[in-house]
Amino acid sequence: MFRNLVLFVMLAVFFSLAGCAVAPKPLVGLVPGKEAETLQSPISISIRTPDGSKGGRGYLIFKRPDRFHIAILSPFGLTLMEVFSDGDRLTCLIPSKNIAYSGRIADLPAREGLRTWGLMRWVVEKPPVPGPALKRDHVTADGRRETVFYDNQGVVLRKETEEGDRVSFSDYQVYDGVAFPSVMEISAVSGESVRITFDEPELNKPVEEGALVPNLDGVTVLPFSAFNGF
Repeated sequence: MFRNLVLFVMLAVFFSLAGCAVAPKPLVGLVPGKEAETLQSPISISIRTPDGSKGGRGYLIFKRPDRFHIAILSPFGLTLMEVFSDGDRLTCLIPSKNIAYSGRIADLPAREGLRTWGLMRWVVEKPPVPGPALKRDHVTADGRRETVFYDNQGVVLRKETEEGDRVSFSDYQVYDGVAFPSVMEISAVSGESVRITFDEPELNKPVEEGALVPNLDGVTVLPFSAFNGF
């Protein structure tokens, strides 16, 4: 009888501690209705494809509704690749080769993680307002059906399309009243994924127009069908 009681108490303590370990802390300081209109942040990035993986550090600049600039740097600070998005077009600039690849997002090949860059427009699209349920079905701006999952505070945890594309957000922090994830992972149905970790992001600060436009002076611009890696 005593041994059973001890075992019961130990199990109760174990599950109590386990529950405390995984329970997320409520976000404090949220301002209802306030959103990230711009973002500037150093990032760590990991790209996985069926052919392998690569990673590095860089920075990301974003301006709503769907314009962004991502730069991936070498360990010595040289720019390996820059990705620019503006509406339904994407430009991938490889400075070391003095070459850029540009075209419509719909024409992106399933190589080197390019498909996941094409999903960025969907990733940053405003989700529907959360209701009493913790998930909502929704139709995106381009007509795709998606399911959005929320936590108890109405923060988006992940989005999934009916085709199988997925983005998840984790480790939220509050910056000037806005909840923003420290980690974002995009997974394409084609098997590619990109994981981005943000380091001290700045939200809703002015963004220079030139930071969102690729400098293509003297650069050879090719279609994405010619892309062979970076």
